Amino acid sequence: MRTRIYNKCTDAEITEYLKNGGDTLFMSVGVTELHGQLPVDCESILAEAAAIMMAEKADGLAVINLPFFHAGATAIGQSTVNISIKAGYDYLKTLVYAFYKLGFKRIFFLSMHGPAYLTINSVCMDFFHETQNPICHLELGHVMEIAKENGWECGEDRMETFTDLMYGAYKAMNQLEFIPILPDFDREAFLAKRREGNAKQWFKKDLHKLNSGTGGFGSFYAELEEHGGLEYSVTAEEREQRGEKGFKRLQEMIDKFDPQHFSTLLQALGQAVNEEIVPRYSHLNLDKPYK
Repeated sequence: MRTRIYNKCTDAEITEYLKNGGDTLFMSVGVTELHGQLPVDCESILAEAAAIMMAEKADGLAVINLPFFHAGATAIGQSTVNISIKAGYDYLKTLVYAFYKLGFKRIFFLSMHGPAYLTINSVCMDFFHETQNPICHLELGHVMEIAKENGWECGEDRMETFTDLMYGAYKAMNQLEFIPILPDFDREAFLAKRREGNAKQWFKKDLHKLNSGTGGFGSFYAELEEHGGLEYSVTAEEREQRGEKGFKRLQEMIDKFDPQHFSTLLQALGQAVNEEIVPRYSHLNLDKPYK
C-alpha cells in the first residue's frame, strides 16, 4: 500500500483494503503531559510510530492523532491536558464502534502511558461483551518484554531504552527537530529535585503494593522532575545520532515482537468464541445488544 496510516489513506484505498479482506487496525492511544525534557506529546509519538510499524508487519492500518486521554499524577504540570477516564472511555468506545461498523474486526490499541489501561482495558472488556468480538490492548512496556524474550537486545537500563525508543519514534515520524537541544542542562539539580519529591511522598511506596498498577488510588507527583527521564541532547549532531540509534532499536523491537503472530491469535480467539463457545451456551446470545 502507498501508506499504512489510516488518516493519510484515500477513501478508495481504505475501501480496497477492506474489499480484499483486510480487517486489522492498530490504534495509537496517547497522552499530552509533562515529560522531563521531551515534548509533551512524546508518549503519543512513540505509540504512533509503533502502530505504523506494526501495521506494516501485520497487513493492517494505523490510526494516529489521538493524543488527549487521562494523564493522572502529572496534572501538576501546567502543560498536562488531563482528561477524565470516563470521557476518554466514551470517546474511545465510540471510535471503536465506528471502525467496527466499517468492517474492522481485529483492533489493537497501542499505548505507552502507564495509566492508559484504566481507559483502554475497560473499553476492550465492554466492547467484547456487547459484540463478542475480542479487541486487544498492547502496552508497549509489555511489547518490550515479549520482544526481549524473543531475542531483542533491550539493554540493562530500562529508562535509557525508553529514551532511545522515544528519540527513534520522533525520527520515524519525521519530527526529530521538536526534541530540544539543552547544552546547559543541570543533571545533578534535576536528580536532586526527583529525590526530594520521592522523599516527600514516602507513604506511596507501600500503598502501591495494594494494587497491580497505577489507579488504585489517586495522587499527584510532588515535583515536576519526578516524571520523565533524563532525556536531553547537547548538540544537534547528538540528537540525530540518538534518533538514528533509537529508530533502529524500535524497528528491531517490533520485528522481535512479531505483531502478525498476535493478530493471528486475536483472530483465533474470535473464532473460538463465536464458533465454539457461544453455540454451547445459548444464554450468551442474550448478552449481545449491538446491532
